[in-house]
Amino acid sequence: MTELDPEGLVFRDDPSKRSAFFAGQADVGRLLGMITALTSEIAMLRARLDTHERLAAEGGFDRAKVEAYRPDATALAERMTDDQAMIGRVFKPLSDELDRLLEEPAVQKTLLETHR
Repeated sequence: MTELDPEGLVFRDDPSKRSAFFAGQADVGRLLGMITALTSEIAMLRARLDTHERLAAEGGFDRAKVEAYRPDATALAERMTDDQAMIGRVFKPLSDELDRLLEEPAVQKTLLETHR
């Protein structure tokens, strides 16, 4: 079964029906994997920096305070919003290309056939 999320991304429940987009493009797949891993690392660094900034505003910190810090709901929501914005910026070229491809009749036909 194929589903569209609110952003228009296609998700398939059955992995065997997923597109083999990178099958002939191993370098592109590896590059995308590297970019995804780096984006994850940056998100973790940004969260760590946010922790330091919040603890500094409270009067200081040490390693134990940083390790013990748990963001409240507001801080967590701010971090999630920042993460989503960063992911959108990092993957915008890919998203734009997918949007372009989805306008092509041959791609639409393939998606419809895959959905069956």
